[in-house]
Amino acid sequence: MRSQIPRTEIVLSLRRGFGTQTHTAAKTLHAHLLRTHLLPHSDVHPKLLFLLRDPRDVSRWNSLLATLARYSFHSLVLRNFSLVNRLGLPSDSYSFCTVLTVASSLKAAGLGRQIHACAFRSGWICSIFVCGALIDCYARSLAVEDASQLFDEMAGRNTVCVNSLLGGYVESRLWPEGLHLFRRMHELKLEPDGFTLSAILRICAEAPAISLGLQVHAHLLRRISIINEDVFALSSLLEMYGKCGLVDKACLVFELAGQAKKRDVVLWTSMLNAYGRNGQFAEVVETYEIMLTEGIKPDEIALLAVISACNHSGNVIKGLHYFESMYRVHNLVPGPEHYGCVVDMLCKVGNLKMAWKFANEMILETEGDGDSNTGVSVWGALLSACRDSGNVEIGNFAAKRALELDPNNSGVYVEWSNLCARVGLWNEIGELRQLMKSIYGFTRKEKLEGAHSNSAICLFIDMAILDQRFG
Repeated sequence: MRSQIPRTEIVLSLRRGFGTQTHTAAKTLHAHLLRTHLLPHSDVHPKLLFLLRDPRDVSRWNSLLATLARYSFHSLVLRNFSLVNRLGLPSDSYSFCTVLTVASSLKAAGLGRQIHACAFRSGWICSIFVCGALIDCYARSLAVEDASQLFDEMAGRNTVCVNSLLGGYVESRLWPEGLHLFRRMHELKLEPDGFTLSAILRICAEAPAISLGLQVHAHLLRRISIINEDVFALSSLLEMYGKCGLVDKACLVFELAGQAKKRDVVLWTSMLNAYGRNGQFAEVVETYEIMLTEGIKPDEIALLAVISACNHSGNVIKGLHYFESMYRVHNLVPGPEHYGCVVDMLCKVGNLKMAWKFANEMILETEGDGDSNTGVSVWGALLSACRDSGNVEIGNFAAKRALELDPNNSGVYVEWSNLCARVGLWNEIGELRQLMKSIYGFTRKEKLEGAHSNSAICLFIDMAILDQRFG
């Protein structure tokens, strides 16, 4: 049964709270709540009743804003925050932090700048909590210059602010800036926490900066509480060693986590990826089997790691077994990456019919959800296998599907022309040549002068071969 607050109750309550001069605002709020169907909401309803008893109490508005934000009613949070300002009520740090949380979720840097200006005018920019929320909003929106400038302008800083800015540097792949910020923590007299160390370990893995990574590991060993409780810090440490090629040290971290009984699916997956990156594909399969025997339920990432290992090692039977286990045993839905890995595996062993079957299954299962780059790579792998075997029928279809996803992909045209050349379809090659000229719009001489990218060089070489026949 839908309970609803009577219109007269809302209007009269707001008129008592604001006075007759804001009768229009009262009606605006009531109409807004009716349009958004929030009056009967089980949590919003009591918050609204609480607000109506004293509409001038900012804390009651904050309670309503927090409830709306908790249920991801982002547009409603923004509208009601705007209404509070239009009614002339003063916002506080809680109001700003709530609305900035919404801006962070939306990754809206422009909205963050508007709230920043509002906080500056109201004087709440001096609050470390508001500044921290602003930095987080800018960082999540990848507006790291704004986040860095605000961080430098702050009178006082805490570890949360550092973590927000550091997260922005990591997402923007600004490794030197992230390392510099981490080193500044000592002069700022701030102590890194588990999030800080996880972020800096990722930077160490990508930079790479193995010496700093070793120092972070030593710090973790001294901070027993973190290494025993923060599985994400352990996972980041393991990933760092794996990406730097130090698999033995990654194994030591993994065993240490086992002694602390903190090996969840995240840590197991990190170990699988560490083995896979360094070509130890048999160890990937063995570790995965041990994970299953210990009762750890795999996720999509873990299964992608083990299927990829089977792909690289040519173990087709196990690869197909693990793929089928996703939906038959673990109730997981294979994604485009899983299908792409299986298609590539089947193409490598020349099983084009089954590869064709999986590619079409991928279309049906992931239509509208898949990454176009993944789709192009899948059809490209199938096209390359058809070129090697001379299968024109499947190759033509694979080429057309790839070009539907990426019409300007020169590599697909090259592979398609090579397939036609292999089986002597010279008329088709001539048509492809004219199509490529119309798309890329350059002559053979221009290709020679401008062949500075890998794709251009590859295209020039293949077209030069064709020119031997067509002049």
